Amino acid sequence: MPAVPVAKLPKDYDKLPVPQPQPTSVRKREPKMLAVIDPGKCFGRGCEYCIAVCPVPDCITLTRDPAAPELDVCTVNFDTCIGCMACEKWCPDDYDAIRMLPFATVSKSRDAYETDTFSAELPAK
Repeated sequence: MPAVPVAKLPKDYDKLPVPQPQPTSVRKREPKMLAVIDPGKCFGRGCEYCIAVCPVPDCITLTRDPAAPELDVCTVNFDTCIGCMACEKWCPDDYDAIRMLPFATVSKSRDAYETDTFSAELPAK
């Protein structure tokens, strides 16, 4: 395709903003794995590496720790998690709070993996 002659381009064409792809919170398909955070091991406020590296807006957020209401811990929104594993890779080794578990396992007993009702045993790395 031949280039458009410069004389035919709109005035200030070079100053027009270039549209950038925007991240969304809508999954295109179910992921194979979901991130699960153990609230007993998560340091929460002050660390927040997982929130910073997550490519999905508001997928990982800070919520009140059910065991210690004066503290915040990170929580994964299972409905928007895409299973990219970035959070697990960046979670500091001394916290070791995030595991990637099969989507079917988490979906089957979701209450056991939710922050407020967490009762699951996470496998060792």
